[in-house]
Amino acid sequence: MSDKITITREDKTAIAKIENTQTALAAIGPGILEDAQNSSGFENIRPEDVAIPFIKILQALSPECKKGTRVGDAEEGDFFNTVTQEIFKGEIRVVPCAYQKAYVEWKPRTSGGGFVKQHFDSSILDQTKKDDNNNDVLPNGNHIVTTAYHFCLLVKDDGSFDRVVIAMTSTQLKKSRRWISQMRALQIPVGNKKINPPMYSHIYPISSVPEQNDKGAWSGFAIGNPTMISTRELYESAKAFYQEVTAGAVKTAEPVEPDLPTSEEVDISKVEDKF
Repeated sequence: MSDKITITREDKTAIAKIENTQTALAAIGPGILEDAQNSSGFENIRPEDVAIPFIKILQALSPECKKGTRVGDAEEGDFFNTVTQEIFKGEIRVVPCAYQKAYVEWKPRTSGGGFVKQHFDSSILDQTKKDDNNNDVLPNGNHIVTTAYHFCLLVKDDGSFDRVVIAMTSTQLKKSRRWISQMRALQIPVGNKKINPPMYSHIYPISSVPEQNDKGAWSGFAIGNPTMISTRELYESAKAFYQEVTAGAVKTAEPVEPDLPTSEEVDISKVEDKF
């Protein structure tokens, strides 16, 4: 008895795309290969002209998970690319390349919400006062949210990779600090000594985990144990991303307002540490 092979709707779509592409290539001719090597049309695009997307964890109240605004089969705990709208279920793998701390200005949700500006000097906090909900509030009424930006390469199952940013705020700032400590503690043997490798030398698995206390529940980050990069292409690409970030030549997509509970909604000291 032979095994039955089931072709799904996704398989049929992929096959159709391949067939359509091959038909188009035959019509265009071989000149497209030379043009592709010359990056025709992209000559004047600089790294800072390309917006780096954010990867966020979807929460129960995320628009992507709600009826009417749902994206595909998005569910709470999935990872989501804010630019490509890709959904990643289960674990993702990333190469951290650079780090920045930002102080992001938001309109309060009671005033319609929305991103205003990113500040990179902590002195902006000197202009704020704590409100009754423990928010850092500017004289104009806007909120300042301390945010840890991790610039990473997202490594996909097929070996390809994308530049992304993982933003951690509120309850997840503790995870960010622990991740940085984990990176700095890494040592690898080289000859007869051990060295601390660069940040962009290892791949880290990241999953989402449920977290809660008596005031709320949400999905947070869980950083796993790293493995060293094993291909020169990935290492050099990660190094190049690091260099561009530190040179200020990288532009991120507009930040997405955090879906996580804020400090006034969650007593962070009571959050179970899943890391």
